[in-house]
Amino acid sequence: MEWCLSMNDRPAPGARLDLEGALNVRDLGGWATEQGGTLARGIVYRSDKLSALTPKDHRLLEGLGIRKVIDLRYDSELEADPSRLWDTVEHHLHLPIAGEIAQLKSFIDRVLDGEYEELTAEWIGDSYVEMLQRYPDQFAQAAIGAVDGSPTLFHCTAGKDRTGLVAMLLLSTAGVGEHDILFDFTLTNVYRTEHRIESLTPKFVERGLDIERFRPALSAPQPAMEQAMAWLRANFGSPAGYLEELGGLGAEGVDRIRTALLEPPG
Repeated sequence: MEWCLSMNDRPAPGARLDLEGALNVRDLGGWATEQGGTLARGIVYRSDKLSALTPKDHRLLEGLGIRKVIDLRYDSELEADPSRLWDTVEHHLHLPIAGEIAQLKSFIDRVLDGEYEELTAEWIGDSYVEMLQRYPDQFAQAAIGAVDGSPTLFHCTAGKDRTGLVAMLLLSTAGVGEHDILFDFTLTNVYRTEHRIESLTPKFVERGLDIERFRPALSAPQPAMEQAMAWLRANFGSPAGYLEELGGLGAEGVDRIRTALLEPPG
């Protein structure tokens, strides 16, 4: 198995799985907690879309024992770009987030048609807060579903916005500090952003648009996640408080997430 950012004989936290058909697949384990623990590896994985996976990718993912996939995309995304799942996936859970926002017209099409002059990190942060406000049940189900049973992979399209929010909720609930959570979030800029911008640039040039004015929406801007986390703290005390209260998991559900993600002591 190949990894990026490998360190000694174990991959560094946030290391990317070297797949042929997905750019942003990572084990959520390995991060240290502020309480002195470590997140267990091989429990939860985060990813971008799975529609271009190859047979080699399937063999690698099967070897990791991933038996559950949680898809955060909305219906039109699934129809336009169906996942290529490996044979050993036993559970495929669909938890659509932000569906009404883009059902009729894709985000990139709206940008190319001139509906926006530019998009800022603050605008992205506002959209994160809106998603957290509108879809607490889906976020809570994704968080608890990711640690309930077999090793699980959760994903959206780019693996940065909806996936980034779920990853933040899980990491924070497990006790990982904000600095490392933000580092994990912005790793998308290392693994996927420039590839995406390069592929879209010709379309933007054709429409006379400067793609750099929209970079925050095509990347993982740290201020946007900081804004989302600040909103969670202001309203619920913490991301765990959000899952417990607005997500309806209660203290028991939050404890289940924490226990499942942490390596056993000793």
